[in-house]
Amino acid sequence: MDRPSSLQIKNLNVYFGKNHVLKDINLQIPEKRITVIIGPSGCGKTTLLKSLNRLLDEQDEARVEGQVLVDGQDIYQFGIDVTQVRKKMGLLSQKPQVLPMSIYDNVAFGPRLLGLRSRAALDKLVEKYLQLAGLWEEVKNRLSDPAGSLSIGQQQRLCLARGLAIEPEVILGDEPTSALDPQSSRNVETQLLSLKQNYTIILVTHILRQARRLADYVAFLYLGEVIEFGPASEVLVSPKDPRTRAYITGEIS
Repeated sequence: MDRPSSLQIKNLNVYFGKNHVLKDINLQIPEKRITVIIGPSGCGKTTLLKSLNRLLDEQDEARVEGQVLVDGQDIYQFGIDVTQVRKKMGLLSQKPQVLPMSIYDNVAFGPRLLGLRSRAALDKLVEKYLQLAGLWEEVKNRLSDPAGSLSIGQQQRLCLARGLAIEPEVILGDEPTSALDPQSSRNVETQLLSLKQNYTIILVTHILRQARRLADYVAFLYLGEVIEFGPASEVLVSPKDPRTRAYITGEIS
């Protein structure tokens, strides 16, 4: 790995009941770069993403073995504070999930939970993170409007701003543009490209064109295994494994 990594996955195995979904995953995720996870439907992409902030805890039959190290600490270690894990690892879902409150209160929600009460400080944070999400100019005169009044594309960027407001180290995106129109998708992609200057970003996508636009590094998953991982310029252009090549050329989907 030619870049430092604060996120390492070691011998990760995930089971749903007797179904072995992820098999011996080993990855070092480069810092302040975009890593894109690709692979056919059902290969374990979303499961891998959810394992990184312990969202699998909420699924009764899920069992996780192995380690996910964030800044050297195993997030599956007994007694770990899961809330702190999720603070470090913000998640952007396929469909925007705005809170039933105003635009302002959506962004202020996390900082308030963490104890911030100063209105002046909250005002600055709300503006800062709406700016980072590329939404400020569109909503600055309607911050008290319900978040649900925004377009779907704007809601997704609001969710991005809300996630950034808790100051994560890593942004996880589970097909974050799949529910958006082309222009909204481009808006989200533009913001992600600018955010990698300060954040490590891991995205799941089923769109190879998007992977080519965004990825610095690519992990190809197939049947629960990491088949190939490396710089996007290598994996997407001259893959070493024939299964990767078959997926990129459309022979398997």
